[in-house]
Amino acid sequence: MAKKYNAIENSKSDASATFLKGAAVLTVSMVIVKIFGFVDKILLSNLFSYFGDSYAAFGTGLYNNAYEIYIPIFTVATAGFPIAISRLISESISEKRYKDVKQIYKVSIPFFAVMGTLCFLIMFGGSFLYVQTIKSPYSLYAMLMLSPSILVGCFVSIYRGYFEGQRNMVPTAVSEIFEAGGKLVFGLLIAFLVLKIGKDQYESTGSVFGMTFGSGGREEAYNTIMAFSVAGAIAGIVLGSLVSLIYLIIRYKVGGDGIPKEYLEKSIDARGKKEIFITIVKTAIPIGLTALAMNIGTFFDSLIIQNVLHSLAQTNGKEIVDQYKAMGVDLSESLKQDTIHTTLWGCYGAATPLMQLVTAVTQVFGTSAMPNVTSAWTKGNKAELKTSIETVIRLTMIFALPASFGLVALANPIMDIVYVSNTQAVIGAQVLIVMGFAALVIACVTPICSMLQGIGKVRIPLYLFSIGIVIKVVSTFLFVRIPSINIQGGSVGSLVSHLFILITAIYLLVKHSKVMPNFVSTVIKPAIAAALSAVGAYFCYMFISNYILMIPATLISILLAGIIYVTFLLILRTFTRNELKFLPKGEKVVTILEKYHLIR
Repeated sequence: MAKKYNAIENSKSDASATFLKGAAVLTVSMVIVKIFGFVDKILLSNLFSYFGDSYAAFGTGLYNNAYEIYIPIFTVATAGFPIAISRLISESISEKRYKDVKQIYKVSIPFFAVMGTLCFLIMFGGSFLYVQTIKSPYSLYAMLMLSPSILVGCFVSIYRGYFEGQRNMVPTAVSEIFEAGGKLVFGLLIAFLVLKIGKDQYESTGSVFGMTFGSGGREEAYNTIMAFSVAGAIAGIVLGSLVSLIYLIIRYKVGGDGIPKEYLEKSIDARGKKEIFITIVKTAIPIGLTALAMNIGTFFDSLIIQNVLHSLAQTNGKEIVDQYKAMGVDLSESLKQDTIHTTLWGCYGAATPLMQLVTAVTQVFGTSAMPNVTSAWTKGNKAELKTSIETVIRLTMIFALPASFGLVALANPIMDIVYVSNTQAVIGAQVLIVMGFAALVIACVTPICSMLQGIGKVRIPLYLFSIGIVIKVVSTFLFVRIPSINIQGGSVGSLVSHLFILITAIYLLVKHSKVMPNFVSTVIKPAIAAALSAVGAYFCYMFISNYILMIPATLISILLAGIIYVTFLLILRTFTRNELKFLPKGEKVVTILEKYHLIR
């Protein structure tokens, strides 16, 4: 019989050790999930190129469209509530109100069932209107297929919040991996089968899943097959969510609810269901609104970019086609079929996962930063607070600067390696050049906002992101409508809006914490090293790619960039002794570097 988890005993463990263990578990799962997601998008894009080069971008655009309406609705349905449940359960255990833990679980089930059903119906019905708004009728099937995952995700959120409140991060981490793995395996398999069966049907009967097409309807048939294939890929998300939910239910039943019977018997009576319900809602609303403000930007991107591109194609279609034809990409067929806006949006979506690899890592820095900053702020220890803030900024910059500059310097070969489709590789590379700079700014925003929350300014990030959305909408509209910029304007909009958030957040952090970080050591020195490494990578690739294949040339350029970067970080004496001591065998590293005067 499996050993049941004891939340009471775990709550008595050292808080720091428990936090570090939980953070490590979630970090590992996050890396695995991001890798799965990245591989999934690449393989799907390459699969969609089955019909031809431009169809890869078209299919990716349909896939992204389903996500853009899903994210804000899913955020409303779930964001904030798992955290609220987690906090209430943690508080109840601390106050020895063990019957409340059971009550919270009982209250959350009908609440999430109603919320999930309501949001599922909103997405299902709203999809018909949304596809007309973005001028992309082929996106409908994927949107309808994705809508049930909102309901499933609500139930998943109950269990994740419940376990996290008991400081047990393993169920959340494992369920996320199951979800991402199911999405990858089931999605790819169903998308492939739909694509193959649909194509075989059309070639033998002239119809696709009972739908007939007249003479000259080959392009429409292929677009329809692609739409069904994308919906098949989306079905993998629903199935992955179901696998995740089944695992969590089994874990709850087998591993127990975390509250041993003897503690329940001694506990005072639980609070009323109405009181707990009101507390959950009051706790969740501000958290959910902040999450919505952070995520709704992609929804506006989809809405504005595609509508502006669609209008631009009507008035300046030939100019756009000629622009990309000079780069070796033919979009004339997409223009003829009135799908060029979806194709370009797909190229934008092809570059996004590479940017997200940078921003995902710095989210962990923000999560880890909050307890340290909060502790120093609460104690009134200004020296410790300054050290904590500088360490977070330095670590964020040390990672984000070279990664972002590297995407800019090697955008073309990276996209060529990752994507089979020439359309996505070429146009996506142009997007990635601007997106690389945006990745740097976005990667810095999360840790800075986390530190603001750590010093008690929890509403400031919500206000900043709300203003940022307005800036993003205006700047995206202004830049995308310029024919020579078109789809790249989306990245410019993200860069401008997040730059405002970053600069304002840093100013407010300094103002309210009354701590002035040393920006020379935390920002300028890593920036110099990163810039030199990016220049080295660019010229190295330009030279050796004339003599060897693209993949080894790119890998050698990245290796050289890494050597240049680390060398200049040491020459500029960026690191401190205390920071290096936390590395594996840090004492030995410190001894060696001190010998050559390479650390402060």
